Amino acid sequence: MKKGTKGMVPSQTAVVLSPEQLQEYRNIDPSLPDLVLRNRDHELQREFRYAIASLAAGVICLFSVVGGYVYLVMNSHPEAASALLGTGVLSLIGGFVRSRLRNSDQEKHRP
Repeated sequence: MKKGTKGMVPSQTAVVLSPEQLQEYRNIDPSLPDLVLRNRDHELQREFRYAIASLAAGVICLFSVVGGYVYLVMNSHPEAASALLGTGVLSLIGGFVRSRLRNSDQEKHRP
């Protein structure tokens, strides 16, 4: 926010709002900083739950692929086991790479 402009609320670029940002919110409405902080807290909790759920899903997929590999090897199907392990691991790696690229692309486009 440029100095001297009134009524404009600065954009949020950090997890914790600066005192200047909170003061601008307070100038608009005295109850607004509490509401903003409470909503930011809920947003961070949702992001954390989503991250944990994504990590758990990735671990379950990894264990499923490794378990399928072991099962196929123990039942004398080494070619199928190799194909399962190769495609499973490559898709997991591809998913992680896509996720990282998507996150870095979103960071570039933030105001």
